[in-house]
Amino acid sequence: MIFSGEERIEADIGVVWAALHDPDLLTKTVPGCRSMTPMGDNSYLVTVSLGVAAVRGDYEGKVKVIDAKAPTHYRVEGGGSGAPGFVKVKAECWLEQQGGETFVRWQCDAEVGGLIAGIGGRVLSGTSKFLAKQFFNDLRRELKTRQESGAALSFSTGRASQRAQRSWFGRLVSFLKHWLLGQRAH
Repeated sequence: MIFSGEERIEADIGVVWAALHDPDLLTKTVPGCRSMTPMGDNSYLVTVSLGVAAVRGDYEGKVKVIDAKAPTHYRVEGGGSGAPGFVKVKAECWLEQQGGETFVRWQCDAEVGGLIAGIGGRVLSGTSKFLAKQFFNDLRRELKTRQESGAALSFSTGRASQRAQRSWFGRLVSFLKHWLLGQRAH
């Protein structure tokens, strides 16, 4: 099943890129997402609870961001399974700055199996479009809330994002850099 869409977000491309790569923000905005745990190497362990028609359940899986070309393009591949069946996903996302807005174009190829596959393509397609619309609306709302509170995301192609700087790896790199520079000074 292939579906796609386009969205305009009233934010700078760097802010939108950072938002689309922030596990905490994605956990809040992806419909049904209960957790998104970084595993290193741009991989995440994800737990989602969703229902489509009468088929409801929890899914656990792994997603990985690949082919990232900040801040304009990335791909995501992953899959998960649960009592209602399984899902395999390949998605691609393109971002383009247009004035003060970011134009986001995306395409997703999903393969489903098990009970959930018995629902039918029309219902799954309609549900997928509804969930995508809900995600982008929640993303806009979260970005606006963060901007109003002064906690807006930032991204610069010349340096690490705020999230990367706060991560254990970012702190380790910073520590080693300061330690090595300190050793050279003595």
